[in-house]
Amino acid sequence: MTNFFSSHTPAGETTGAEGATTPTGPRAGWRRAIISSVAAVLATSTGLLALGGGTAGAEALPTNALAPQVVMMANEAIASLDEFAVTGDPVDFLEYKEDRTETARLAAQQLGYGEIDMIRAWSSTPLDHQRAVLAAMTQVGVPYRTHTSQEGVGFDCSGLTTYAWSRAGVELYRQSRTQINEAAPVDRTTAKAGDLVWYPGHVMLYLGVGDAIIHSVQSGRTVEIDTISGRRTDSVRFGDPAPDLTP
Repeated sequence: MTNFFSSHTPAGETTGAEGATTPTGPRAGWRRAIISSVAAVLATSTGLLALGGGTAGAEALPTNALAPQVVMMANEAIASLDEFAVTGDPVDFLEYKEDRTETARLAAQQLGYGEIDMIRAWSSTPLDHQRAVLAAMTQVGVPYRTHTSQEGVGFDCSGLTTYAWSRAGVELYRQSRTQINEAAPVDRTTAKAGDLVWYPGHVMLYLGVGDAIIHSVQSGRTVEIDTISGRRTDSVRFGDPAPDLTP
């Protein structure tokens, strides 16, 4: 199967740490608003007064503390990627990289992970994996609902992974064990952002760093940026649901 996004990635895309360039015009206003709101959350939750350099080991924020900002930036990233898919214009891809970088930065801040590590993990994974991760990020805060996979309404665990990968053009079977069994096995050392993470009865999307994942947790909870449960971290399985699309 041909991966449009892999075959259309501009030569300037690398696996190094990327910083978002400073936007001008209309984009600058909403980006400044996001940065200001994130700074306020960080100051309230951790005593930090401004965005820092993403030092590893920072304190994790309360669950979904940055959900509105994550959702906004993830939607912007997908819109930019869609625009690039139509135009093939490197300028559109540069806008996408800015938006993806900011979404990754927010995810790292939510978990207290190093921002540079998260940014690098997302930039180095194939574009179909990036799209799956970002699609899941657009649903942060949406309630858990059994037997549901509906944007903005509700998801169970496999409903979220099905939805995320459908946005990347990959159809997954709506059952967690089948999803991992049909995925190409990978180990933790080679797992990429967007790969599946599974333990009996539950499936998640890996974010490419440490134990970072996004999942629809359980009844009474929501779609959340989270980490693999400590008692599961050594027993989970990883799988790539689209190995034939990986360059």
